Amino acid sequence: MERNLDKLLSKLVEEIEHIEVTREQFGEVLRKIRNKIDLSKFPAVASSIIDSQFYTKIEPTSLSGLRIAGIDGGLVRKRFRSMDLVLTRGVAVIFQFGPEDGPVVDFYPDAFPEPKISPLMLTLSSIELDQLASLERIAVELRVTLSVLEEFHTDLILLDGSLFYHPRDRPPTGSIVYEKFQEVLSLYKQLYHKARKKGTTLVGIVKDSRSTRISTILGEILPHIVREPTVFEMMQGVDYRWLLKISRDCDLLDTFLEEGERSFVFRYSSELHLNTNSASDDISAWASSIWVTYLKTARDDLPVRVEFLSPEDDEIVTDKLDKALSAVLPLSSQHPEYGIPTPILEADARAKITANETRLIIDRLMALSGLTYMTLEKRRSRNPFGG
Repeated sequence: MERNLDKLLSKLVEEIEHIEVTREQFGEVLRKIRNKIDLSKFPAVASSIIDSQFYTKIEPTSLSGLRIAGIDGGLVRKRFRSMDLVLTRGVAVIFQFGPEDGPVVDFYPDAFPEPKISPLMLTLSSIELDQLASLERIAVELRVTLSVLEEFHTDLILLDGSLFYHPRDRPPTGSIVYEKFQEVLSLYKQLYHKARKKGTTLVGIVKDSRSTRISTILGEILPHIVREPTVFEMMQGVDYRWLLKISRDCDLLDTFLEEGERSFVFRYSSELHLNTNSASDDISAWASSIWVTYLKTARDDLPVRVEFLSPEDDEIVTDKLDKALSAVLPLSSQHPEYGIPTPILEADARAKITANETRLIIDRLMALSGLTYMTLEKRRSRNPFGG
């Protein structure tokens, strides 16, 4: 057993080392040629990309006079015999930056709001239950964001996550969950309209993106670039096609982006065409007004995916986006190994629903109902043999 395990682990180590060596070699070549790459020369990808340059250096700006909000939601799903309970909480942390001292901080609805409790029906499939729980969390976050837009004059709002729903959260039209999905779509549309009306910059910060759109774009343009003799020579022995197939965007960009640099910008809608579960609806028109880039915010952390809402034309988009990123950068430089903006970190800490809170809620439920854990919990949760 031990010998077989060591053999398997040794093989895994070899595979990891091969990936890391290939990434290092690939990044070394990209750092040498990136200034010479003109994206406008590739018609197949140019229609979904704003800028012609491969990357852009972002200069941090002073935060003095700015009011910036970070918004996040917490989710806990507790499964019982007769029902599932979903606990959600949305919190906004609003930073008002002065000329010298640290920021004045406000919270909405307050510093530690009570979780919202929603029962889920057992007649739903496991996939529908997952979708409904996720949609409940999104709805809470969007309502908090709409309230912040109404209650505060905010220059920049940072949402923890995407500005668009994930395809896995979209139920089939005939599903019971579809009504909740329609409610969430309505909240998204209200958010887009209100942010534009208020003149507030809306940005989504995706910490652990699994997107491969940039990898796909590189797969389309690199074969043409490598035809140039000097590039071909540099790329000799680097299996870049294999690397592009197995890499997420943030892993790939980390090989050649430096701290304070962003990738080229592309339309969110160009990703929707690649996904079969992104059926057309009236919100999909807004996907063309959402722009995506990756920003290297910290020296030793992966680039973060940044989504930016802007219905303007291409030239204005890059100016407004870079202005927003110049504020995100100083907010994210607190630690060289973790480049997430401070308002997001603070909102995340306050939105998180702890095990103790969950236990208190369940204890209170039992006290009011007269039920016991034996009655509530599923069989596998009560296994006395530790299975």
